[in-house]
Amino acid sequence: MSVKNEKHALEKWMDAQKGNPGFEIALRKLISFACSEWFRRENLVAVPPEEALARVLATDLPEYPLGKWLDSPARFAPEIADFCEKTKVDPLPTALKGTFPERLDLRGVVCPNNAMRSRLVMSGLPDGAELEIFLDDGSPIENVPGALVADGHIVKKRQKKDGFWSISVVKRPSRV
Repeated sequence: MSVKNEKHALEKWMDAQKGNPGFEIALRKLISFACSEWFRRENLVAVPPEEALARVLATDLPEYPLGKWLDSPARFAPEIADFCEKTKVDPLPTALKGTFPERLDLRGVVCPNNAMRSRLVMSGLPDGAELEIFLDDGSPIENVPGALVADGHIVKKRQKKDGFWSISVVKRPSRV
């Protein structure tokens, strides 16, 4: 089956699913599995979907605005379908070939999307890993640290910088 036919099948599925209550959740999962397959195809190593999604999201590739798509997946279904197809043939961007990013810049991301993105990225980190997250003043610095603590992560440090906040978060150990 050619990529064009596969894309047609994916778009057909999306058209049939629009309006279903679980559609946005399914699109988010689709993105994470596409990211995982991208790493597997390029590195010949299995990367769990949560980690693959976290890496791509934290790297913030302008050509793949995953954060925006995850905020409103149904609205960006055609872009998500295109991304899923591209991960089957496009090489893994150089920015994704290194180590996991040490920072997640969520400045300009409104609530509750900043909490969702930070939770997604933290879920893909290895246990005990530390991530610096940049947040805007106001609701983001008031809400995001609490959401991460509620997930069991440790907020080690909060620091006010020039017009934004930096928090240092350590991933909680996975529960068995």
